[in-house]
This record gives sequence, structure tokens and C-alpha cells, in this order.
Amino acid sequence: MENEKTRERLASIETELKNQGKKLTNLEKDKELLYRLTIVSEQQQEMNKHQQIQLNRMDKTFNNINMNLTKLNMSQVELQEDVKVIGKRVDSIEDDLKQESARDNISISDMIKQYLHWWILIPTIIIGALILKTLGL
Repeated sequence: MENEKTRERLASIETELKNQGKKLTNLEKDKELLYRLTIVSEQQQEMNKHQQIQLNRMDKTFNNINMNLTKLNMSQVELQEDVKVIGKRVDSIEDDLKQESARDNISISDMIKQYLHWWILIPTIIIGALILKTLGL
């Protein structure tokens, strides 16, 4: 009977050893997987560092672009204001030129209106004086 117990114990120990062997194999696989994961994690950290550097550079670039666009917009507004001022000055000059041009033109109708009373008055005075002279007054 003791032999049987020894055999049972031996069989259970063999089974236990097989289970331990499987567990050891699984642990070795897990260790290799952990090693690979460690390498991948380190590579990912390096990539993250480089990516952060690139993001910082991009942030500086975008800030510079934003500042340049703001300056460009401000100069555009100033340019539009200058163009409005110049437009007003040109309009003023055009009005002055029109007025001067109107003064320089000789209008026959204006001349007739201006001198018509003289043309009527002088002959009337002469005729009146001749009539008065002939009448002896």
C-alpha cells in the first residue's frame, strides 16, 4: 500500500512538475514579451520627445505667422485709410479744376446778359440826346 501511495505521490509530483514547466515556459514568453514592450515603450518615448520638439517649432512658426498676418492686416487698414484721404484730396482738386475751368470759359450768353443793358442804354441815350437837341432842350 505504501508503494501505491508513493506511486500516487510520484504521479501527482510529475503532474505538478509538468504544470510548473508550462508555467515556467509561459513566464519565459511573458519575460520576452515584457522585454519587447519595454523596447517599444522606449522608442515611443523618443518619438514623443521628437514630436514635442517639432510641435514647439510649429507653435513658434504659427505665432510668427499670426504676428505677420496681424501686421499685414494693420498695414492694409492704414493703406485703405491713406487711399481714402488721397481720394478726398483728388476730389477736392477736381472740384477746384472744374471751378477754374468754368471761370476760364467765355460764354456768349453770359456776355450778352452782362452787356445787354449797356447795348440798349447807350443807343437810347444817344437817340434821346439827339431828340433833345433837335427840340432845343
